[in-house]
Amino acid sequence: MISVLFPLLFGYVLSLPDCPQKCLCTPSLMDCRRANLYEVPHGIAQKTETLILNDNHLTLISPRVFQHLLNLTFLGLANNKLSLQNDSFDNIAENRLGLLDSTIFSSLEKLTYLDLSNNRLKMFAPMFVGLSKLDTLMLAGNHLSTIPQGVFDPIPNLKILVLSHNEINHLPEGLFDNLKSLNDLLLDYNNFTEISHAIFTTLHNLEHFSISKNRIQNIPLLLFAGRFTLRKLDLSSNLLSELPSDFPSGLEQLEVLNLSANCIGNVPKNLFVNNTKLEFLHLDKTCLQTPPIFSGLQNLIELTVCCNGIKILPKTFTDNMANLELLDLSLNNIREIEDDAFKMNHNITKVILTGNPVCTTEQFMHYSFKGLDCSSKN
Repeated sequence: MISVLFPLLFGYVLSLPDCPQKCLCTPSLMDCRRANLYEVPHGIAQKTETLILNDNHLTLISPRVFQHLLNLTFLGLANNKLSLQNDSFDNIAENRLGLLDSTIFSSLEKLTYLDLSNNRLKMFAPMFVGLSKLDTLMLAGNHLSTIPQGVFDPIPNLKILVLSHNEINHLPEGLFDNLKSLNDLLLDYNNFTEISHAIFTTLHNLEHFSISKNRIQNIPLLLFAGRFTLRKLDLSSNLLSELPSDFPSGLEQLEVLNLSANCIGNVPKNLFVNNTKLEFLHLDKTCLQTPPIFSGLQNLIELTVCCNGIKILPKTFTDNMANLELLDLSLNNIREIEDDAFKMNHNITKVILTGNPVCTTEQFMHYSFKGLDCSSKN
């Protein structure tokens, strides 16, 4: 039945009035990706909710070309060669746009997704006025060094905010005060040297916080106290050398933690005693010389400890990780695995040991646990 209906549906959408050649149209959608367009098509239906004009040759957008699209929720203009004429605007990812007029979005009251990635935007406080229903805002790759106070106040329903790949080193206090629904905050690849308590003051629903690839040297005491909603935390590739004793104590819902590429050296045994819901823990390139015997990780599924200096794998290393399925110990200096290691791990299927001296020993050839893997990584 589906194979019969599809050609009929496909024929129907292509036959809609005013559907440009090489575009796919329905009453609520116009998809003109890679349609070799040099201008925005005329006669876009007023009921259009999704308009995709990515990967064309657009260089100019008339100020009023989208003015009648009051039902628009998604607008894609990525990968064109756009320049702005007064009030023209939107999902202009991978273009070279600069200043945007303050009235650009004022008529798009139903817009929920806005991608302004990879341009050279200069932000100003009223630029998102009128977008009260916006839930996703992408601002990555704009060479931003400062964020103006109050710029996010008009978008209180925002759930996802991406500020990665910029040059930000400071966020104004109270910047997120009106974003009480924010779930995801991504600040990767910036110039932060510290994490301020002020970031989290009003973010009571934050579930994903990522600030990898910065230059953070320490984590303040009680930084994550009361962050009971946080499920995913990425602090990888910073300059951390130690972790405060209370570091994850308030993160009781945490499921994914990435601390890789920080020369921590020592991880206290009881650091994760309260993180019983943690499922994925990444400690690659953390300058570990001995594997810590953790408490509180009974629900851990995956542990990666690649690229450290571990020499001996004690039999008790994974005893408290009853649900562990994958352990990556590749590129360490492991020469010995103690007898009965992994005896308590009934769910474990693979222990990756690629690049360790133990792979060439006679012990490895006769080891009872068959999940050891010394093959080269793909």
